[in-house]
Amino acid sequence: MWLVQRDLPYPSVISPGRAALGFACVALATTVLRSDSTDRDYLALAVVAAVALVAAAFALRRLPASALFLLPLMCDTLVALLRESQGGAQSGYAALLVLPVVWVAFVGGRRSVLLVVAALAATLATPIIVVGAPSYPSTGWRGALLLTLVSAIVGLVTEHGVRTTRRHGDNEAQRARMLDRLVQTQSAIAMSDFGFDDVLHTVVEEALALTNADAAVVELPEGDDLVYRAVVGSAEPFYGLRLPATGSASGYCLEHLEALVIADTETDERADREACRQVGARSMVVVPLIHAGRPAGVLKVYSAAVGAVGVNEARVLGLLGNVIGTGLARAELFTTMTEHASTDALTGLANRRSWDDQLARAIAHAERTHETLSVAVCDVDGLKELNDRQGHAAGDALLRGIADSWLADARAADLIARIGGDEFAILLPGADEVAAQDVVARLVGVLPPGTSVSFGIAEWDLREDGLDLMTRADLRMYDEKRRRRARPSSRSFR
Repeated sequence: MWLVQRDLPYPSVISPGRAALGFACVALATTVLRSDSTDRDYLALAVVAAVALVAAAFALRRLPASALFLLPLMCDTLVALLRESQGGAQSGYAALLVLPVVWVAFVGGRRSVLLVVAALAATLATPIIVVGAPSYPSTGWRGALLLTLVSAIVGLVTEHGVRTTRRHGDNEAQRARMLDRLVQTQSAIAMSDFGFDDVLHTVVEEALALTNADAAVVELPEGDDLVYRAVVGSAEPFYGLRLPATGSASGYCLEHLEALVIADTETDERADREACRQVGARSMVVVPLIHAGRPAGVLKVYSAAVGAVGVNEARVLGLLGNVIGTGLARAELFTTMTEHASTDALTGLANRRSWDDQLARAIAHAERTHETLSVAVCDVDGLKELNDRQGHAAGDALLRGIADSWLADARAADLIARIGGDEFAILLPGADEVAAQDVVARLVGVLPPGTSVSFGIAEWDLREDGLDLMTRADLRMYDEKRRRRARPSSRSFR
């Protein structure tokens, strides 16, 4: 009986029958996307399980309250059968397991959420243990762990939000809309990739949708400045904008860890008037983002009209601030788990695996924001001769020296990776080919004495994928190397 803690009638949008019917329809509808290798026997069992799920859901009002837990268990069973029918872990059905957790968070209590999350974990872990590779390889443990953690975070945060909202209960229509959007944000974070930028972009989009603002921004501290790291709405042209924290509303928010509501930036002394005029902010709400007990940045919405955003928006953004904190925690966990797999042991730079992942993310971000993007590929001249003449220890020392000098001089937004034995690559978001040449020239200037390298630069053409972009940069690098070989005096390892 402890599973059901609320005696109010189920809202129609989340009633057991409708929720189960929607879940079954979504799960079965996606089977048509892959029919070439479907196991018909398991698919038939999945259809039977779906019918049983819907029937049990509509009969729930005539069953004991404790029977409510059967529904998420039956949902997990349906997902398990669909995974087995369409290739196992690679089928993509695991993401559906988050939905029963969210639904139970609406109608149950904290313990019910944890119990359903435990069932989710068992659904993911059992086939890895019992069936194993190739359908469920051991490499799936990390994904199972992360999905379990994300589901627990989403479920508990949602359950807490629902419980708090129902306790206070005022302005019910606005609260219902807020929770719906909040759950959508949490679900988007749960279903998305584990990228830090992806989390931030999702949140600013939801912040704009929840308020009457013209723009939404996440500002993160870098030194004494705050930088626009995620933007949407009228703030999009200002991505990467760097403003001093001192004397600004965002800086005040970070220092005092309190939400700010500024009805008119022209009259409120806490606002930087010139900066507000630059971005078109006449009224604004700023809330702090707290991660691991420390201020990590601010979430801000603003409008060009006086008083267009206020206390109600501050209340909503406070809840979104908690979602961002959850996303930061998840991103930090993912970074910790993948650090060794994505870092070159010799230089401490990103390795080829990390490079490929970050390049794909950067291209996707450039497509979304219409920003330019360039890559530079570098080959160290004469490294083999140095190894033959002085030993591999000398070559390793040279590579570490190059990495250290470039890390000290590179822009904060750039990514430097070692993608091969003597090959480096540099990702330059926001840089066209001319700007990339300036960056490369600066990096060449800080090389250790006696070092010679060949660079190739390519600017993204708005259509090509990462492989094609790297191929163009490689070709230019090899052209440069051939020119260097034609000029022996320009090569050196003295």
